[in-house]
Amino acid sequence: MIYAFIFFAKLFEVAISTVRVVLTARGYRLIASLLAAVEITIWLIVTSTVLLGITEYPLRAVAYGLAFVIGIYIGILLEDKLALGLAQIEVIAEIDVARQITKKFRDKEYGVTTYDCEGLEGKKLSVILKIRRKDVQTTIGLLREFSDIFVTITDIRKLSIGNIKRHVLK
Repeated sequence: MIYAFIFFAKLFEVAISTVRVVLTARGYRLIASLLAAVEITIWLIVTSTVLLGITEYPLRAVAYGLAFVIGIYIGILLEDKLALGLAQIEVIAEIDVARQITKKFRDKEYGVTTYDCEGLEGKKLSVILKIRRKDVQTTIGLLREFSDIFVTITDIRKLSIGNIKRHVLK
């Protein structure tokens, strides 16, 4: 019973910790602080449980270590599912293709910004889409119909002026 407690409590604590670190990096200070309070409380309880009986019950340390590893993995999955924040997708393409992309996404009411750029083989057009992270996979799916494009995705830490529509996709 104590091994299950150690394992699942540590797993939960590390998953919370992983999400907290990502939220901190994205500027969600209040949520990250609240998660830190939960995290440290669980850590103190679990760690003291493991350390108090470590010589008599060394498998407690194994349960603790295994839960740590799995907790990080689960925390990353959880953060991916939450997909909090914003992302920027930049598409660099031949001018005609970039104009087709621009039209497609403006028709879907995306905010689209374009600018001229130059690649190895001449003039190109860069198409910038700022979207919610939850919409990244759908947006990439829409871009797959275009060939010979170069796409980068960047997380946006903070949007200081302006806004992004809540319901981009229809």
